[in-house]
Amino acid sequence: MRASFKDNKLSNIPMSINQMIITFIGVIFTLIGAIFLLLPGPGLLFLLIGLTLLSTQYLWAKRWLRLSQRQLSKSAAWLDSQIRRHRC
Repeated sequence: MRASFKDNKLSNIPMSINQMIITFIGVIFTLIGAIFLLLPGPGLLFLLIGLTLLSTQYLWAKRWLRLSQRQLSKSAAWLDSQIRRHRC
């Protein structure tokens, strides 16, 4: 007898509780990331993890995540160009 996805213990929990748990964890990661932006630490990592979790539930978080991904890509491209320019 195979266990299906519906046999998972989390499937017995109502969706609203799952959403609340994901939201809570996403907010915690986002707040820790915001604090670490001001203090030494992996601020961007925590911020992106929090936004990723929140984006599964909220459209505004998905927009902020996409915006931050675009900005990080632009920043990485700029940094690459600066490194190449100073090497040669």
